[in-house]
Amino acid sequence: MKVIYLTAEGFDTPNPNNQLAMTMIDDFLNAGIEVHMISSRRKAINPDIPDILKDRNGFTVDIIDRPVVDKSHFVTRYLEETLYSFKAMSKWLKIRKNIDMVLVQSCPTVLSPMFLLKFLLRKPIIYSIFDVFPGSANDIGVIRNKNVYNILAILQKFVYKFSDKVVVISSDMKKKVTEEKVDEEKIRVIPNWYDENSVIEIDSSKNKFIQKYNIDTNKFYVQFAGTLGYVFDYKMVLDVAERLKGETNIVFQMIGDGNIKKQFMNETEERGLSNIVFYPLQPLEIVPDVYSACSLCFIPLKKGVIGNGVPSKAYLLMACRRVVLNSVEEDSDYYKMFNDNNIGVSVPNSDPVKVAEKIQYLYNNQEKLLIMAENAKRFGEKHYTRKVNTQKFISLFNEIYHREGRS
Repeated sequence: MKVIYLTAEGFDTPNPNNQLAMTMIDDFLNAGIEVHMISSRRKAINPDIPDILKDRNGFTVDIIDRPVVDKSHFVTRYLEETLYSFKAMSKWLKIRKNIDMVLVQSCPTVLSPMFLLKFLLRKPIIYSIFDVFPGSANDIGVIRNKNVYNILAILQKFVYKFSDKVVVISSDMKKKVTEEKVDEEKIRVIPNWYDENSVIEIDSSKNKFIQKYNIDTNKFYVQFAGTLGYVFDYKMVLDVAERLKGETNIVFQMIGDGNIKKQFMNETEERGLSNIVFYPLQPLEIVPDVYSACSLCFIPLKKGVIGNGVPSKAYLLMACRRVVLNSVEEDSDYYKMFNDNNIGVSVPNSDPVKVAEKIQYLYNNQEKLLIMAENAKRFGEKHYTRKVNTQKFISLFNEIYHREGRS
């Protein structure tokens, strides 16, 4: 069996999904599935091919150079990504006779490659979604024009129509896609995962992040590590930190970069909040150290994020034996999962007072925090490990392969 893995981004540019792609392809190869990856090169910060995939039997790759385009310039981005889809086509046309199916990673401009694949490759297409578009962009305010949203929503229906299978990463996303009249039988839920061999709790005495910044381990750290972008509700962090500024032992760690970081830092200074500390984006290899450096992880999301996407860092935190405090929509399965299983805390994303109260409570009741952390570790091992979820992709490949009569 040979699969094309088509993605708009490459390993060269730091991306939270790089680890997922790397481990997924590794497991496909270990299962005897050949993979031809077509991806881009934008920033050339990291190697085009990670060490785990170099010189592997059954793995081939085409890398296409692309410019860095500001994501807020949607028209420019759309045109550039459409051009990329034609460049990618020139690659997969050369090997189409040897291909059994294609796995397409989602991006906002996925229609053009899907159209080309559907009518020129004519092989089964699995469409893998991390964020439901255009719903995600609309709900968080990136798309403000209703007519633009309606046009994009109509175009996205063709993407679902061209797909043989649609893979989403949560039950909330499945509900959202089903609302778009996609046949439920066509949809599979395969959560994002963590690599149980590399994402583990790091003791403070050996923690590279703690050592790098000489962090005082006697404090109670409420941490967010990731992209400080549109889905991240920095106003919530400001409001909560302001309510807790009298607690000198509670410190908010904000780790990462993004398009709202400068504004976030400016407003922190304006409010005089010395209990918020900022750190730059950290290297991928010390992610377990970063997550293990916190007492509590805080994931403040804007309304509309859950259902259109899911914060996959929650699973990594489970692997590091850490508790997640979410501020999200109450009617989501994601919200209920933490409270119902005692693996964390979910609070409505309109209630900074309640969030502050929960942080205060967990700070004062750290024995209960430890119980939640143990529960979270076990829950993650059961539902979100690499060995559990890459196998679901492999099973889906085999199902399609046999359905096509290629056995």
